[in-house]
Amino acid sequence: MSVQKAIDLSGSGETIQDAVSEALDRARETLEGITRFEVKDISGVLEGPRTMYQVEIRVWFTVLERMHG
Repeated sequence: MSVQKAIDLSGSGETIQDAVSEALDRARETLEGITRFEVKDISGVLEGPRTMYQVEIRVWFTVLERMHG
């Protein structure tokens, strides 16, 4: 049996895919056992001729059982 936990993260990039990848890459640096993610929101900011995308994602991961002793 496993227990799952979810956290919300945001990422930004020049494309929606870049924004999602940024958030997931950062999550992988600190979390073990990531099992899935869901894009909750997509928005954008116009900076002159550039468009920057921001995504809000929810990431699920397995809570590890550790023995103390």
